[in-house]
Parts: sequence; C-alpha cells; structure tokens
Amino acid sequence: MLYLGLDVHSKWMTVRGFDPETGESISFDKVANDAESLQAVFAALPGPLRGAMESGTNSWAVYRHLEEYFDELLVVDPATVWGKQVRRGAKTDQRDAMSLALKLSKGELVGLYVPDRNTQDMRALARAKINASRQVTRLVSETGSVLRSWGIIVECSLLSKKGEELLENAKKELPDLSLKVLNLWLGMLKEAQSVEKELDAAIKLEAKKNEQCKLLMSIPGVGAFTAFVVCAEIGDISRFESAAHLVSYCGLSPSVSQSADKLHYGKLSKFCNRFLKYALVLRGQDAGRRKDDSPFKRTYWRVAIKNHLNDAKIAVARQLTRVIYAMLKNQQCWDSSRFEHKSA
Repeated sequence: MLYLGLDVHSKWMTVRGFDPETGESISFDKVANDAESLQAVFAALPGPLRGAMESGTNSWAVYRHLEEYFDELLVVDPATVWGKQVRRGAKTDQRDAMSLALKLSKGELVGLYVPDRNTQDMRALARAKINASRQVTRLVSETGSVLRSWGIIVECSLLSKKGEELLENAKKELPDLSLKVLNLWLGMLKEAQSVEKELDAAIKLEAKKNEQCKLLMSIPGVGAFTAFVVCAEIGDISRFESAAHLVSYCGLSPSVSQSADKLHYGKLSKFCNRFLKYALVLRGQDAGRRKDDSPFKRTYWRVAIKNHLNDAKIAVARQLTRVIYAMLKNQQCWDSSRFEHKSA
C-alpha cells in the first residue's frame, strides 16, 4: 500500500509518499496537471494507492484525472487539516505533501464531498448569480457614497425610478471629476445588472427542467433561485445523516465551546457553505415581508417579537433547512398540514 500526499497548484503538483511495509519512498516534483502527465506518473506506480490532496480551485478537475489510479483519493479541507497548529521550519510543498501522506496513513484525514460533473456545473451558475448580485450591491453602495460625499441625501433605492431621478439631478450639482467617477460607476452598474439578469434567466430555465428544484419550489416563498442554489450546493442529500447535519453545513448552528461540565453557545459558525447560507438567510429575511400567511412568517414574527430581527431571519432559515432536508430525503412536495396546530 502506497500512501501519497499531493500538494496541488494551478499548473503542477508535488508528490511525496511511502510504503509503510517496505519502507519505499516516492518523490515527484512539478508534475504537470494535464491528463497525459498524470497518467505517466501514477499509472506506473505499484498499487494499491491511497492519496490525499487539499481542496482548491482546480481540485475537482485534478481529482477526476486521478481517481482511476487510486483505491482511495481524498480531497481535504486545509483549515481542518492544518488548523492553527504551529508549523516549525520552512513551509515547502515537499513538507506539506509528506505531511498529508503521514496523516492519511494514520487515519487522521476526512475527505470532502466530491460533486459530480452535473452538480459542479450547476454550482458554477448558482455561484455566478450570487457573486453578480453582490457586485450590483457593491456598485450601488459606491454610487451612493459619491453622492453623500457632496451632501446629496439618498433616501430611496438608487435602482428605483425615484433613484434614477435623483441621479439625474445630482449630475447637475457635481464637479467635473466627481461626475466622471459617478458616470463610471453607473456604467459598471448597468453592465453588472445586465449580467445578473442573464444569469437569473438561465437559472429560471434550468430550474424548470430540474425535478428536485420543482419539488423545492412548492415551498412558500421559495423561487427558482433559492431552489437552484440549494440543489446545486447540497448535491446528494444522502450524504447528510440528519437535518441537524445539514443545518450545520449551512452555517446556521451556533459555535459550541465546552470545558468540563460547562457548555457555551456562541456566534454562528463561519466554517460553512457560504452560498447556501446566503440563499437561506435571504429567504429568512423575506419571510416577515410576505403578505400571505405561512409557517415561516409565523416563526419570523414570533422570534422577532421576543428577540431581534436578525434572530428571526436565522430561525426561519434554520426551519426552512429542516423542511428542505425532509422533502429531499423523502421526495415529497410541500405539505402545509404538517405545520397546523392540532387541538387537544
């Protein structure tokens, strides 16, 4: 059995490993990440092979090139592997690769979920839409900042008709250089809105063809965007043992610190799928503004009255996550009767 650690970069990787029974060591430097180069190295190694590599922008592509040569190949989270441990001596690719091999041989590594090609493709679209929306928000903020710097009060959305009128009037008051900056921001904003609109249309089209998305869109307040993001980021629902595991994956569980018999719950965990968290919290925030009655709206206001609006949207997002888990696990559409209060 060969244990191999792979330190993967964008164009090449460093490989270190060993066979604990024979004492044989393996060493390859700067192996190109293309299929032919990887085949030349790994197909020639005596099996069985077990390997580990850190996750990165090209980790899924490299994984698919390599999986046929390995009995087991793990893609691991660097934050989980290294944590805050003190790393003495020079940090090199060779050291990291060998450390991965050693940890793998000791059973200290846990692999991440590797999405299939379709799921990865869906994620590309879902994440692009989220990033485009964030870009629009950032550009609106920059535009408003220019106006406020010259004492122009912004009391409405700059994307509304009132906002457009405000911008046109503001252009007459600004000096030349500030006007130039404003026009540049507005040009970028228009382009970003166009990209966001095109991505949104693509998501709606794909959601109509996806059975899992159609299932989730039966939930009150869940549209094509939320359903598509959820399906893309979750992938195979069976990888979660329970709804609590999915809630934790979405970053909706409080962090826990324990000492002896004392247990303390802190802020929401930052180690999560940030795209799922974004979509679900957005739905939680919208729950209180919906006109129609729903279990999510009732949860929102029940928590908001007792605590805070932020607590309310997180509570709804958590409730929605549990509903999503049950629906995907059982392949059942939304059933509002499950939330009705039964008389004693």
